[in-house]
Amino acid sequence: DRFDLFKQVIITAPAISQVGETGRRWRVRATPAVTVPASSRKKNRPAHFDMVLVSETRDNRQNGLLNGLRVAQIRAIFKLPPQFGRYTQARPLAYVEWFTPFRGLDPIVGMYQVSRSTRHRRRNAAVVHVDEIVRPCHLIPKMGREIDRHWTSHNVYE
Repeated sequence: DRFDLFKQVIITAPAISQVGETGRRWRVRATPAVTVPASSRKKNRPAHFDMVLVSETRDNRQNGLLNGLRVAQIRAIFKLPPQFGRYTQARPLAYVEWFTPFRGLDPIVGMYQVSRSTRHRRRNAAVVHVDEIVRPCHLIPKMGREIDRHWTSHNVYE
């Protein structure tokens, strides 16, 4: 079977006063790296897999700032073919890799801490409906006294 794969999807941020403004549209991307031949005038493009806040519960906005929300990295955006019935809704699905639930605030920078979520030493992943994506988010690596010089904007999340 074949299915449609997308590079991006546009989501509209819901009205959540703790998270941000209402009605804002966000572009969420999942694009693999593109390597072109040396003879080409085009440049290689690194992979781009956005981080997002995903609603894990329908009623996540009632009991606190980030209750019911969890960070995930989008790895693919796709639609299933019609033979899959009710899963082939108008909006696509997203394959995501989870981060751990929010832990306490870091005492120095005052931000919540997360790390990659794993099960049996493999990344914890799921397929979610794109309507469960609340908005994009940014993660900042926790650094020690020295910064790993091999880090780039393309591999720091790994």
